[in-house]
Amino acid sequence: MDIVLALDGSPSSLVARDLVADRPWPEGTSIHLIAAYQLPIDWSGGLGPAEWIGEVDDAVRADMADQLDAAAAPLRERGLRVEQHVVAGRPATEIVAAAKELGASLVVMGSRGRGPFRSMLLGSVAGEVTTHAPCPVLVARHPTVTRLVVATDGSAGAELIPDRLADLGAFAGVPADVVAVSIPDTPTFELIVGLYTLGDERLADRRRELRRRFGEAADRMVERLVAGGIPATGHVRTGDAAHEILALAREREADLVVTGSRGLGALDRLLLGSVARNVLHHATASVLVVRHP
Repeated sequence: MDIVLALDGSPSSLVARDLVADRPWPEGTSIHLIAAYQLPIDWSGGLGPAEWIGEVDDAVRADMADQLDAAAAPLRERGLRVEQHVVAGRPATEIVAAAKELGASLVVMGSRGRGPFRSMLLGSVAGEVTTHAPCPVLVARHPTVTRLVVATDGSAGAELIPDRLADLGAFAGVPADVVAVSIPDTPTFELIVGLYTLGDERLADRRRELRRRFGEAADRMVERLVAGGIPATGHVRTGDAAHEILALAREREADLVVTGSRGLGALDRLLLGSVARNVLHHATASVLVVRHP
């Protein structure tokens, strides 16, 4: 298995490194350290001396190679196979390109970077990589994983989660809380729905059907996780999907939230791209986004 680990020397990226070092990956796993950089722009329009650009490129590349070598030490101490790659280009573009070229099983990265000059792993970069990577992306905020929250809605993307966790092999034995979030049933929501639908009972039937489906999705996810060696408990909640996923993660003190990238569609509305993004941006835990091909 090949894992792309994006590093820039920031505290956030070192947390990602420590999380990778903490997990028991399958034997033979290769960790590919990726550091991307962008050179300053030559505003002279080619009229001034150009030698400095090559000198800066050599200096930056050498410095980053040294940083990668130092950052790799904890990984090598764990007996992991490590390869280092220093590349010139937009960080998000280069990270996604490396994942595609390597056929990576996972991209791991920090949630924030060092700033615009170093230009790597800014919050926007993490979001862009999560959107375009060809494989699951783990955005690290904690160096360890002791409890999972797994979000499901029964969609094809969510149904991939147990198989992807089993493929990664790094979370066996970690307890999980599975959550499926149905539409709200508060008195205020009921009043608004009643006013807009003139009390149409077909909507009430549809909502009861959705609750039943979400309950079945949670039960199915629990069963498959347990079969894969992850002890799990199911929860069905009502409300805003991202809010309830994050609330359960706080309540259960989970340090990793696992979610699909897209859900069933606008009507069922769980785990749409917007929900995955909200979880990714607002979670205090690490977030693993499992992408549907």
